[in-house]
Amino acid sequence: MNDKALYEQKIQAEFDTCKAQIDKFKAEASGASADAQIEMHKQIKQLEEKMSEGKTKLAELVDATEDKFDALKKGVESIWQSTKSTMHHASKYFGK
Repeated sequence: MNDKALYEQKIQAEFDTCKAQIDKFKAEASGASADAQIEMHKQIKQLEEKMSEGKTKLAELVDATEDKFDALKKGVESIWQSTKSTMHHASKYFGK
């Protein structure tokens, strides 16, 4: 397997883990007070937006030729770092 394919698998696994965490946040939010739910849903929405951006970048990377891989990889890494930062910030609202 080449570097591009391995990288795609790695990022996909990281996004899958993030999606699972969002699902946990949704379950936790459903049992929270009304005021807490408002903020929790706001945090979940931000995470879902980041995930959507990431999925778009990952799809571009998957479709890219080897010569464009490095340039697109930087974009994927940037959005992934932003997603992780948003996840860290959101986790404060969920007691994680």
